[in-house]
Amino acid sequence: MKSKALLAYKIIGVVVIAAATLNLLFAVLPYKELDSFLCREYSTRVYDRKENLLQVIPLKNGLRREYVSIKKIPKKLKKTFIKAEDKRFYFHHGVDYISVVRAFFQNTINKKNVSGASTITMQLAKIINASYRNENNFIISSSERTLSQKLKEVFCAYKLEARFSKKEILELYLNSIPFGNNVEGVESASRVFFGKEITKLDPKQIEVLSKIPRRPTFYGKNKKEFQFPYFAPHLIRYLSDNNFFMNEHDFTSKVYKSKTPYEVHLSLDFDVQNYVQTQADKAMNEASGSRISNISVLVVDVETGNVLSWVGSNDFYDDEAGQIDGVRFRNQPGSSIKPFLYALCLDEGIVKPTSVIADTPIEFINEEGKSYIPFNFNNRFNGPVRLRVALASSLNIPAVKLLDLVTIDKFADKLDELGFGAIKQRAHETGLSLALGGGEVSLQEFVPAFATLARDGKYLSLKYLSGSDSKKEKKQISKQIYSSDTVRIIDSFLSDKSARSLGFGFYQTFETKYPSIFKTGTSNQFQNITALGATPRYAVGVWMGNFSGETVIGKTGSSLPAYVAKKVLDYLELNDAKESVPFEEPQNYHKEKICPLSGMLPSSICRNSISEYVKDGDKLSECSWHVLVDQNLSVNYPAEYQQWFELNSDLYSHSATVNYKTSPLKIISPREGSLFYFDQYSRYNQIVTIEVIGGEEETVDIFIDDQFLCTKKRPCVVDVPLEKGRHYIKAICSNQENSVSYEVK
Repeated sequence: MKSKALLAYKIIGVVVIAAATLNLLFAVLPYKELDSFLCREYSTRVYDRKENLLQVIPLKNGLRREYVSIKKIPKKLKKTFIKAEDKRFYFHHGVDYISVVRAFFQNTINKKNVSGASTITMQLAKIINASYRNENNFIISSSERTLSQKLKEVFCAYKLEARFSKKEILELYLNSIPFGNNVEGVESASRVFFGKEITKLDPKQIEVLSKIPRRPTFYGKNKKEFQFPYFAPHLIRYLSDNNFFMNEHDFTSKVYKSKTPYEVHLSLDFDVQNYVQTQADKAMNEASGSRISNISVLVVDVETGNVLSWVGSNDFYDDEAGQIDGVRFRNQPGSSIKPFLYALCLDEGIVKPTSVIADTPIEFINEEGKSYIPFNFNNRFNGPVRLRVALASSLNIPAVKLLDLVTIDKFADKLDELGFGAIKQRAHETGLSLALGGGEVSLQEFVPAFATLARDGKYLSLKYLSGSDSKKEKKQISKQIYSSDTVRIIDSFLSDKSARSLGFGFYQTFETKYPSIFKTGTSNQFQNITALGATPRYAVGVWMGNFSGETVIGKTGSSLPAYVAKKVLDYLELNDAKESVPFEEPQNYHKEKICPLSGMLPSSICRNSISEYVKDGDKLSECSWHVLVDQNLSVNYPAEYQQWFELNSDLYSHSATVNYKTSPLKIISPREGSLFYFDQYSRYNQIVTIEVIGGEEETVDIFIDDQFLCTKKRPCVVDVPLEKGRHYIKAICSNQENSVSYEVK
């Protein structure tokens, strides 16, 4: 008996060793089809920050194939598929010989195939091999589809069993089953046939799902039409095209080696996105008579740079322009760019919060001798304007004067720091019109730059991913662009309703129950209208117009985009659980009373005063503009306001005067080196306007090319005919003399 038992043990040992050897052999045998299969791509599920599914990104051929961890697949679903396809799945090593014998006898008796013997592992091998053939365009003959193909599946099934556990094989199988309708895997199939995730299927639906792979054509004809979710299409396409979804990912599966993540979480907020889209639709309906065909909106979290909403166009499915992403489309920003110029000038010390700028006619000559004469949007000149009013009311002439002082190069460099990539290289070509938004910028660049004004001058690049995914995003760019005090002063300007009234009246669009700043802009040809708004927590940018460049019909000031921006900020601030926070006060400034006309310390005869920021340690001079003439209050404007005063004298008190003697004699038009072109076909008289200010006497003598022209009372404007050639103008007033040259071609 002992010898028999010993023999039995030896036989068992030999069998075990042989089995182990075979298993090891199958584990190390090459399996190129499997290697390729494990590396194939899967659809990426894209969620918002609150786990709302936004999209299931299809593969290049339109196929949707989602990966689900075996741990997340419901037990009921696993049991149902095993029962339907391979009842003894856990009791064989790839081939179920009991089923093979049963199928052989049943098929022999019935003289046709009535029963199959393919296990789940064999079916998986078939899927793997078919996938490899499709990828490499292999074609098999009809003879190869019979016995030889079955034998290959058996052989490959053993190799799979040697490499993977039963759980891993089942995971591979359930994520790869073809269901027809251009979907593979149980998760995508569940969405197509039932419009829900597999975790939400009821037992009857699971039962139906397990039968579909046997007759996908039949079930495909009888299925209900369920659509995959398709939200934020422009943003997701941008992120996908720019490889935001290709970074290293912590896959929950030890089996797959896909280069794309199975799911990604965006910083976008589904509720905010829906609200913004609704407001965009309303704005487009209101704009139906304004020749506006599109709208784009970008909403950002100021503190983090997270993108909360991204609406690229009015209708993504519009055949003409819906696919264009207006958030990334560069347009002229108009006056929206002015706050960045004013902030630079404050930082550079070119102006102070109390500065007064002359909003008066002026001509600039560029390096090529070409003339540039800026105008305000209402074609009015406002004379002396405080810095606060000039920015809040979006006056053009003060902005151009500031750019001329700070230089185009410095402003272009600052805009480059703010991420305006396309402006610097063409800054000189744009010229001084850069102050009025002559360059081009996208909302993707504009909104994070504007958020800098709500973030104490610190720039943060946009962030698109949330949760653990955000750690794999490229490192966020962070840098201090302006001093904190400067942007706090700019915030005060932009939120000042009274300062805005000169340009826009007391318009209620910008009225909010929380601290906020706004800036609007219209391109010079009315092709684009833009509005930017921000609080210390949120920033929003809205563009409306036409991608074709067609001009819009409507008022300046971008009222429609401003309305959308304000509504979005209302939604964010008023629905936030935390209370709104104010903009900080500048640390190195204090409020002091100034004369609203001169910006100086009010004298005893100044009738009014207002509060403005004054840098600690600075001492203001007493107002010299208000004077007493025969015991009556009068205004003595500096000489630079001569022309403006003469043109508008009927609007001001007769007691007002211009202090001519405070300024030297000067020919302010034409500028030195001006270049004019004579049009021989013009029906109109072509002239050069000569303008002279300053001087010690009441009259001035004017000469052209050393020939006496006239004697005029200062200040004076004289028109002379346009004649080809180089010419010289000379003005003489008492002992003072000034001259300029110009050329006519």
